[in-house]
Amino acid sequence: MALKKLCKCGKVIDYKQKYCEQCSIKHKQERAEYYRYYDKHIRDRQSATFYNSPEWIKTREYVLAKYKGLDLYAFFIERKIIYADTVHHIEELKEKWNRRLEISNLIPLSSSNHNKIHNMYEKDKEGTQRLLFSLLDRWNKEYEG
Repeated sequence: MALKKLCKCGKVIDYKQKYCEQCSIKHKQERAEYYRYYDKHIRDRQSATFYNSPEWIKTREYVLAKYKGLDLYAFFIERKIIYADTVHHIEELKEKWNRRLEISNLIPLSSSNHNKIHNMYEKDKEGTQRLLFSLLDRWNKEYEG
């Protein structure tokens, strides 16, 4: 018997699914709208072009698969299993453009933890970056070893 769970709308779905079909479509539309707004009003042109490039899209999908779709901050720090929907550059694009596609500089996060990390950067950027790099190292030692 396959494991089941509840979608956020209350429908029963397979455990491996993130959302039911209807919520998945809605989620994709919301994310697309968000990124259109973000690209137009917040990101610089170079970054917006990069985040829409085939290289980034492939790298992002690879990172999500490598870490089993998990938000590593939630997994190790909060002791929760939360799915990642964002891939974060630990050393940011504006500071380390040459590391934009390096797997060792990318960590999967949920949107809420991505926002939390950016808030932590404002208080202690280097310490937060060390923490994130240590989470990647811990995963690589414990789960890929």
